[in-house]
Amino acid sequence: MDRSTALQLACDELEERELRRSRIEIIDYLPSDPSQGVLAPPGSITVYITHAGDPLLQRVRDAASGSSDLDVQLSLEIRGRLRGREQLTYYQAYRLLRDTESFASIRYGCRTLATNLFPPPGPQFMVLENPYNGGRLDPDELTLVEHRVPGSRGRLAALALRHTAPLTEAERAAVEQVPEDQLEMNLSVRGDCCDNLTDYAWQLLTAIQVLAPLPTEEVSLSEEELERMGPAASARKLLSRRRELLGHAHR
Repeated sequence: MDRSTALQLACDELEERELRRSRIEIIDYLPSDPSQGVLAPPGSITVYITHAGDPLLQRVRDAASGSSDLDVQLSLEIRGRLRGREQLTYYQAYRLLRDTESFASIRYGCRTLATNLFPPPGPQFMVLENPYNGGRLDPDELTLVEHRVPGSRGRLAALALRHTAPLTEAERAAVEQVPEDQLEMNLSVRGDCCDNLTDYAWQLLTAIQVLAPLPTEEVSLSEEELERMGPAASARKLLSRRRELLGHAHR
């Protein structure tokens, strides 16, 4: 099965299912020791998705909200659970999607950030990094849209961590001027998969890079650039650079 066939079959499966929408809580996150591990890379809204009732989301919430090194410990644990996974074929990924009671899309406002998401066998969770430029977001607009088998009882749950990268005063002033009706430009699709909205999450978690120790890279715009471009274009430029740091590679 090739990629285009797998994506078409996923679309066909989606049309046969019921919808359920729920708000995704966004928690502000500041790592205790970025050199050892993080639960969300800087300049991202990182979404954890698992089955409803799984204790992982509460553990992520506790680790992200605390002042100890629980976030480092949990990031190391999660990296261990993801280590060594082999990429599935498109046929295998489609069979898993077809057999699951519920798979999901993530949306911010009218923008779809990812689709065909579900906790795969083994880890039983997914992690999705979405580039974020540090601007305003409406917390009610980040939503989990489940595509459920009619009459099924299975549900998914999600939690988002906001790790705002450092901004200069001029950058902060620019992104704060983005109009209320254009806040979607502050959050983007992960660049590796922006042409297909994660391509079954890279055939189920094999390309995920979240939680590893991260180098610090300079992405600031000069005051001259900010003044020349204006708030909206500046916000887009900052977001583009965040996408590059998270692995922007068109396929």
